[in-house]
Amino acid sequence: MTKILFNTRLLSLLCLVMLIGVITSCTKEDTLSSSQKVELFSFGPAGVQLGDTISFIGMNLDRVNEIVFAGDSVPKTSFVSQSSALIKVIVPQNATRGYVTLRTTTDGSIVTKTVIDFLVPVTITSVPAQARPGDNITITGTNMTWIKEVWFTNNVVVRDTNFVSRSMSQIVVKVPMTAQTGPLTFNTGGTKPLSIPSDSDLVVTLPAISDFSPNPVARGSNLTITGTNLDLVMGILFKGVTDTVKSFVSQSSTQIVVNVPQATNHGAITLLPYSLVPVVSTSILTLVGDLPTLPPLGYVFYDDQLENNCQNWGWGTTAVDFSNTDNVRDGLDAIKITYAGSWGAVKFANLSVASANYTMLEFSLYGGTGTGGKTINIAVNGGSSYQITVTEGQWTDFALPLTDFGNPVPTTITDVMFQETGWGGVVYMDRVGLK
Repeated sequence: MTKILFNTRLLSLLCLVMLIGVITSCTKEDTLSSSQKVELFSFGPAGVQLGDTISFIGMNLDRVNEIVFAGDSVPKTSFVSQSSALIKVIVPQNATRGYVTLRTTTDGSIVTKTVIDFLVPVTITSVPAQARPGDNITITGTNMTWIKEVWFTNNVVVRDTNFVSRSMSQIVVKVPMTAQTGPLTFNTGGTKPLSIPSDSDLVVTLPAISDFSPNPVARGSNLTITGTNLDLVMGILFKGVTDTVKSFVSQSSTQIVVNVPQATNHGAITLLPYSLVPVVSTSILTLVGDLPTLPPLGYVFYDDQLENNCQNWGWGTTAVDFSNTDNVRDGLDAIKITYAGSWGAVKFANLSVASANYTMLEFSLYGGTGTGGKTINIAVNGGSSYQITVTEGQWTDFALPLTDFGNPVPTTITDVMFQETGWGGVVYMDRVGLK
């Protein structure tokens, strides 16, 4: 009897719990069904694309009369389907990343708590072949409104907030003044952002020099440079002048008038556009009062470069630059020698020259700051040295008789040495050889 009584009590307890659960469930059901509020629970799927169907799940959604995406909207008449719990619509082609708003007839607007994004395939179909800095260019393709930025060569970025215009089929962008020739890169938004390089380069126009005059020109006077696209020039480099000349007497697309700095040396002039791609003149600017152009050598050790298999077998110098363009006596290049004060030398070697065909060793030398009065020992084939004195701040042309290096002169010249005598400094050397 005791056991039966225990089970009866347990059964009664279970029935009471079940009754409470049913009452609670009914109460919740009644509360939900009696609610008149429009609610949005979720939307999806994630990764939806433009033109795909997207679902909005909630309660009382039959009261929604428009769904507004960033960039476009869908009216009630265009819904795929609509019920109290579910709305299905096609994502419009002009929709972009952003919040979605459900506009209702009774409860105003309901805005999603999260941003909706899309997986958008962007394609580029055409890029202009050439453009001037500052000009507008049109790039065509598909889904172009999803392009967030355009990268030009030289790491110059134009972001979508600075586009001239854009639509689904094209964007119009102004070419930055600092852009350089090269491919463009288009970065997109979306759930999977893309980085799309152009198939071909955009050629960015550079200035060009056709002539300059007068030539020779006096230092401190005006030089007139003629050419094309000269309005793109932001500065001019003259040989021997450290600072870029950025102040012009006048400037147009076809002509620049500029004052020639006092420190200018013989050599090419260089135009610098805003892209900093140098444009070097093919003609050489010469200066009134400078040394005349030198005649060709009979046998060349150096003339713009080492010639006739000549090599430098020197020692003890800080640096030797055979392609220096800062300070040139003749031609396009010269040798810049930085002596270290340790009896270092530049040695033109690997030679085998019959001396009977020549009478002079010729070269030009320019002394840098602090080298005035310093001496250099010159020796042929390691024999007795001949000493010269450096003149600071100007070019000096030397023509030394080969008999100064031995009498009789060595039958075959194998090397020629230029050695500092325990001092440091910079000298420039040009046009070295036999005559």
